[in-house]
Amino acid sequence: MQLTLEIPDILASLLRRPPGFNGATAIHMAADAGTPPFTLRHSNPAGLWSSPRLTQMVEVQGARMIYLSGQTPADENYKVRSSDIRGQANAVYDNIEVALRAAGAGWDNVVKTTTYLTDADLIKEFREARIARFRSLKAPPANTLLVVSRLAEPEFLIEVDVIAAVPAH
Repeated sequence: MQLTLEIPDILASLLRRPPGFNGATAIHMAADAGTPPFTLRHSNPAGLWSSPRLTQMVEVQGARMIYLSGQTPADENYKVRSSDIRGQANAVYDNIEVALRAAGAGWDNVVKTTTYLTDADLIKEFREARIARFRSLKAPPANTLLVVSRLAEPEFLIEVDVIAAVPAH
């Protein structure tokens, strides 16, 4: 059985790989000269679909791993300041940046994200926010996207958890 998807032009443009991304890239990272480097190898194995929004597989060698709990659009006082998906997605990504900085990491260290949305109609706007946030990366992290009936609070439209890798100390 073969599955064929009809993709509108706007989505097709989002599915194209960034220039220079050949399906596999290795990124060597080190915090400073005294820290042994580690390697992130991004790849899209033959036989899997390819997208600029995510990488199908990221291999980590020689790193300290960080597992970040699901981040929501709640601020440090547990208040949600936006009711739309763009505002909430940006708030979630801002919270992730705070946590990554606390671990001495940044977006380049993110290996995988899992995204939870409460409505499939939010996917397009979420993807636009994700692409904007990851635009400067050589390759985006692996991602799983799930549509769920509800999150911890009824006003939450999105939650994202993160796995990151940083040099071992």
